[in-house]
Amino acid sequence: MPLYDFTCRVCGRMFEAMAAMDAGEGICPCGGSAKRLLSVGRGYRADGDWIGSVAAVVEKDSDKPHVRAFLADPSRANYRRWMRGEGIRPLEDGEGRPRATTAPAVGREVLERFKARRGCA
Repeated sequence: MPLYDFTCRVCGRMFEAMAAMDAGEGICPCGGSAKRLLSVGRGYRADGDWIGSVAAVVEKDSDKPHVRAFLADPSRANYRRWMRGEGIRPLEDGEGRPRATTAPAVGREVLERFKARRGCA
């Protein structure tokens, strides 16, 4: 059976599930009925795959226009509008999570203990 995209009529969640080709309905993990979405398949996506993960965390019941626009059309342009509306700024080049730093002596000690346990010289 092929993999299809569904949207739940109860909770609004979008998910993938295997279904028969003639099945127009599915069951959401929440137990509600789900409508099969028309999609172009995995080979093509106009925007990045990450947009789906952003749409999953957006408040589905919000009345804010920038949220409604993003949920109706999760494109890069609407993503930028949603971020501005929520007061979120994108990371600049070079920004990111700080790397965990370990003192070199601690790293060496851990390595030596590992070698001793494994019987390595």
